[in-house]
Amino acid sequence: MRIIKAATNAHFQKQKRNVKAIPLNLEETYALLVGLLEPVKSSFEEKANSPHHYELWTNHVFRSKSQLARYRKGCMFAAVMIFSRYVSFYFYPLYLNKELKDNLNTNLKPFLAGESCFHFKSPETIPLTELSKLIEDGFSFYKDQQWI
Repeated sequence: MRIIKAATNAHFQKQKRNVKAIPLNLEETYALLVGLLEPVKSSFEEKANSPHHYELWTNHVFRSKSQLARYRKGCMFAAVMIFSRYVSFYFYPLYLNKELKDNLNTNLKPFLAGESCFHFKSPETIPLTELSKLIEDGFSFYKDQQWI
């Protein structure tokens, strides 16, 4: 299994430079997505928790696979960030588990904007039950791998 320690910090730093007024529907969408992570929050470390950026990470130790391999601590589980036109929901288990991605619900596929990132524009368009189920499946995958 290939594990890469990746963070959304680069996106966040760029966004900080271009701070503008955030539309109300994006703030509501952000709050809803962060609320969906509430049941699993206690098993992870919050690396970012601001009104515009939220990240959950594990504390397990792993060896990176690179030319300068070394032991690292932590792997991202999920992140939520507000951008100018949408709210991004990064869900790292999709990147690590091909089975999760292959079995992705058809209601979630239109929102997928990359390997493990979803873009939502309003809270009404979020398929809540499917996304909650995906979070549960990702949590059980991390538990099976003994990362939490």
